[in-house]
Amino acid sequence: MRRNETLFDMADWLTDPPTGGPIQMWSVGVILSSIVTGYGVGCCILRRAITLNISQRGFRPLSQGFWLEIAGIHAVTFGLVVVSIGAFMHFQWFWGNHEKLAGYHEIGKYLSVLGLLIASVAHVYTMLVHT
Repeated sequence: MRRNETLFDMADWLTDPPTGGPIQMWSVGVILSSIVTGYGVGCCILRRAITLNISQRGFRPLSQGFWLEIAGIHAVTFGLVVVSIGAFMHFQWFWGNHEKLAGYHEIGKYLSVLGLLIASVAHVYTMLVHT
C-alpha cells in the first residue's frame, strides 16, 4: 500500500454521497455541524478564538502553550474557516441523507469548499501580513 492512499481514500469518502441514514443525518448533519458553525460565528462576532497551537519549526512560535488565543481580524478569518467547515458538514451529512434535498447537496458542498478555500487564503494572509 502506498503512503498517500489514505489521503485519496479520505477524499473519496468526502466526495461520495453519505450512507449513514437518519442517525448520521441528525447527529453529524445537524448537531455536530451546528456546534462547529456556532463556534465559528462566535469567533467572528466576538473577534476572539481559541484553537490548538500548531506552530511548526521554522516559524516564530505564536504561543508557548497548548492553546493559541487569537484576536481581531485573525479571529474573524479563522471563524470564517470554521463556519465553512460546519457548512460542509451540514450539506454533506444532512442534505446528502435527506430524500428531497439529496439532489442538491453537491451544490452546497462545493460552495462551502470554495468558501473554505477563500477563507483559508484570507486567514493565512492576515496571519502573515498583520502579525
